[in-house]
Amino acid sequence: MPLVFLVLSICVLAAGQVWMSHLRMEIAQHTSKLKQEKLVLNQEVQSLRLEFSSLIRPDTLRRLAREKLGMHAPSPMQVMKP
Repeated sequence: MPLVFLVLSICVLAAGQVWMSHLRMEIAQHTSKLKQEKLVLNQEVQSLRLEFSSLIRPDTLRRLAREKLGMHAPSPMQVMKP
């Protein structure tokens, strides 16, 4: 009886080791995938920041307002002085 318990314990411990090794591999793969996604997202954020900074320049805003919205600078008669 003690021999059966010993063999059964060894089998359970071995199966636990295999399961833990499998979990470590899955976590390592998931971590690697997340790091790659983070790198891609950081590059996208950098690109969007560059695009944003170019879009908020006054000359770009004026051009977009004129081309897309049909806006133009006010005439002297449209400006009210305080």
